[in-house]
Amino acid sequence: MTVAEIYQKFELCKTWEDRYRLLVQLSRLLVKPTAEQLANLPEIHGCESRLWFQFQAEPRQVIAYSDARLMQGILVIIVAVLTEKSSQELKEFSLTNMFQALHISQSLTQTRLNGLARIQQLYLSALVD
Repeated sequence: MTVAEIYQKFELCKTWEDRYRLLVQLSRLLVKPTAEQLANLPEIHGCESRLWFQFQAEPRQVIAYSDARLMQGILVIIVAVLTEKSSQELKEFSLTNMFQALHISQSLTQTRLNGLARIQQLYLSALVD
């Protein structure tokens, strides 16, 4: 699913419940890493749920997973952004602004927002290396 398609779907959502249902639907698109891959993925601490994330700039590779459905849906969006946008576009891109525009971040707990901020730090760091 493309970022444009995701935005179109969220434009149809009128309430948080609609957006939550859409995130749960999107969560079904997230590829679950094997147990071995998961064991080797870096875990992001400070998030409400367990969250694993790895980003490689060149060649572009994104592996992300969470044990929570809500975060799985959010990760589908993040993976779409990270695979579609160029490195230069990502350096100027804000996950926070995107999730505010989609009316998602307003309903997330601070610990989940911390997890999103950490993901952004990790991919920006990988882009500079």
